[in-house]
Amino acid sequence: MKYTAIIIIFLILATSLSAQKKISVTAQGSYEARDFTLEEVKQKAIDEAKRNAMLKAGISENVRVSDFLYTFEDDEKFQEIFQSFISTETGAEIIVEEVKELKRDINEFGNILIEVEIEAVIFKHKTEKDLTFIFKVDGIKELYYENDPVTFSFTPTQVGYLKIFNVTDNTSSVLYPYNDTDNSYLNDNPEHLFNKNETVGFPVNKNMDYYFEISEKHEDKEYNLLIFVYTKENIPFWEDVNVGNIMEWIYEIPMDSRYVEQYGIALKRK
Repeated sequence: MKYTAIIIIFLILATSLSAQKKISVTAQGSYEARDFTLEEVKQKAIDEAKRNAMLKAGISENVRVSDFLYTFEDDEKFQEIFQSFISTETGAEIIVEEVKELKRDINEFGNILIEVEIEAVIFKHKTEKDLTFIFKVDGIKELYYENDPVTFSFTPTQVGYLKIFNVTDNTSSVLYPYNDTDNSYLNDNPEHLFNKNETVGFPVNKNMDYYFEISEKHEDKEYNLLIFVYTKENIPFWEDVNVGNIMEWIYEIPMDSRYVEQYGIALKRK
């Protein structure tokens, strides 16, 4: 039996670990531009509101924005699966829970002005990153065709535990460790401890193959984001599998206890 990564959604029952300070903030932001689309101007206004939210929470050092945008072999932009977020050198992250558009106007010079207000939760870290706790992934391509086998290798610098999420515009799933109550022979060991400097090939379970399928029948292309989360302790993911829960689960793990990388994949029909 083959594993179709796009359609499988499940839970891993576990306990959660939280060592972060969570701060709820309301903030406003605005942006004015002439050569941008309405949506681009609105996103810039949201980014400004997030900066202001971080300032309200007492975080002001080296604020930068990351939009999770990738460029693929066909030179097209990866669709923005995640909402953009802000991080700092000292370690803080933000999830926007609600966006209200306060004003939208076009002035006499043709400039677009948009003002927004956001409700956000900020995760302020109590620790800094452990620069010795990282990993390397080899073998993931930027372009696959439907039902192409997907294989890759994983090599960590320290012992730890791995979760891999797959997110598209329409679905979210846990790629590893896989769990199927009806076909237990396909299951991965949820307590597998990866060893220092030991390279492991994926899929780990040799009874399973990884294949991606486009979830929407009328689409010829789909974009996937594989999110690798490596942790020092075995911190199970226990919520419904969706982007918001994945982001919150990651952000609640102390920065010195996790390392996260994302790999964008374009999937096309043959």
